[in-house]
Amino acid sequence: MVSAANEDQPVNFINRQNPNHPSGSTASSPLSNISWPKYTLDGKKMFLFSDNATEEHTTIPDTYRAEAIAAINEVQIALGN
Repeated sequence: MVSAANEDQPVNFINRQNPNHPSGSTASSPLSNISWPKYTLDGKKMFLFSDNATEEHTTIPDTYRAEAIAAINEVQIALGN
């Protein structure tokens, strides 16, 4: 469940496909100071929340599901879809 303090990120993402606050926004939450990267096919980075209070949240390459996605794509090509 999303806490009330963090509700603005999902709302921003749904409305603007960007969880960051709009420029000039005075909104504040525990995640306001984080710059969320835009997901691109060239960059393929995802945001990783740390569950350790002393570690920074960071981005990591989105490769953990590459093999499964490749398999799905091969099936689609084989079926002519």
